[in-house]
Amino acid sequence: MTTMSFKTFTFPHNPEKITVTTETRIATAHCPEYGPIHQNLGLARRVIRAEGIFYGANAKAQYTALEALMWQATAGNLRIPGMGVVVAFPTALSYTGEGDGTVLRYTAEFTELIASTDREGTRYVD
Repeated sequence: MTTMSFKTFTFPHNPEKITVTTETRIATAHCPEYGPIHQNLGLARRVIRAEGIFYGANAKAQYTALEALMWQATAGNLRIPGMGVVVAFPTALSYTGEGDGTVLRYTAEFTELIASTDREGTRYVD
């Protein structure tokens, strides 16, 4: 199995939990005498959530390296173990320190970039 990575950052250990959420966008309008009418607007952007632990003397440095990518205003390749590569933006990052700071539980969230010129976006390309 490959190791999870985003842009130049490779996670030292794969996250304990990876959740990929895919939703369909449905629009509903009410028509008098006919009732509600539903229209499928297609798939929304997928949201990838990773939860894991950085540990050891350099746990804070590992988190800081990932956090630095949050400040960049560009999408990048997100390699998801067992699933492939998605182009995504980092949208949320948090951590909880435990003990003397050598254990940091993190949660990272990424939102898929779907190019406006390609309706299918960059879904799991390798």
